[in-house]
Amino acid sequence: MKYLLISITLLLSLNVNGQKAAVQTAYNYLRYDDLDKAKEAIDGAVQNESTIGMSKAWYYRGSIYHAIYESTKEKFAPLKPGSLTEALKSYEKTIELDTKKEYYDDIIKRMEIVASQSLNTGVDNFRENKYPEALVAFQTSADINKKYFNKFDTLAIYNAGLAADKAKDATTALNYFKILTDANYGGSKLYSLMANMYLDQKDTANALLVINQGRQKFPEDATLITQGLNIYLSSGKDKEAYTQNEEALKADPGNAVLYYIKGNLADKLGKKEEAIAAYKKSIELKADYFDAVYNLGALFFNEGAEMANKANSIPPSKVAEYDAAKRSSKRSLKRRYRIWKKHINLIQKISEPCKA
Repeated sequence: MKYLLISITLLLSLNVNGQKAAVQTAYNYLRYDDLDKAKEAIDGAVQNESTIGMSKAWYYRGSIYHAIYESTKEKFAPLKPGSLTEALKSYEKTIELDTKKEYYDDIIKRMEIVASQSLNTGVDNFRENKYPEALVAFQTSADINKKYFNKFDTLAIYNAGLAADKAKDATTALNYFKILTDANYGGSKLYSLMANMYLDQKDTANALLVINQGRQKFPEDATLITQGLNIYLSSGKDKEAYTQNEEALKADPGNAVLYYIKGNLADKLGKKEEAIAAYKKSIELKADYFDAVYNLGALFFNEGAEMANKANSIPPSKVAEYDAAKRSSKRSLKRRYRIWKKHINLIQKISEPCKA
């Protein structure tokens, strides 16, 4: 029995020493750039009970996988996928096991490099339309900077939001963009992006909420104003659209389309003279604006027809009053028609083909 115990102890000792030797062998392979052999040796070592808890083994594993990621040799290309992620996992495991902090300073330097490489990997994936992979890479970069350097990496977070949006993960994208807007990063563009994402989900309530939040910080931003206007127009909220259009005109007073919209909304709200003035201004800014001219003509016609109807409603006994109302309606119609005809003629003149 004594000899049996000695034999078992000897075998265990040989196994432990053998695995420790495997760790050193893996490192030697790394030194001579035999990365495939180094990977095989170190993967075996970190799975063995005798060396799985060695900080040195995990440090070497991180170094080997990092070297694989950075290698430009064609023969190691099949080993590259996922190598940076494995390097990061190994470095973090080293920190966990390295109670004496023997490797800590070096690993922190390497972590900074890994964060930068993850960001670059995300950019490459994004350009190749690999959006889920890009999202993971950007998240990794942001997480490393936050965890080890207490750094709020706005670029990585912004890119993660863009990648999530492209990957159809609206919840994640909106979460990242909200983090950035709360930190006053990204300007009005972020609010516009978020509003469009909500609109893609048919969520006009949150789209308007985001637009209004953006306008509190950027009250004169034309894009946000126009987005809000379009939402109100598509929702049939004429009063709100009218108010928003007035804001849009303040930001862009030379916009013929906005005056056309104002004319349309003012007409719906019963503000006839204001509608006429808006259509005229629209035509003044864009002489060949057919829709504005057409609506102005329709407004004139309806106004004349309304005056004629009023005249016709006068009792036959009131001949003088009836004749006066008829004359007034005819004068109004003629005057309106002359104005409208002038604009129509101008459009036709502009539309004529040029002669050589």
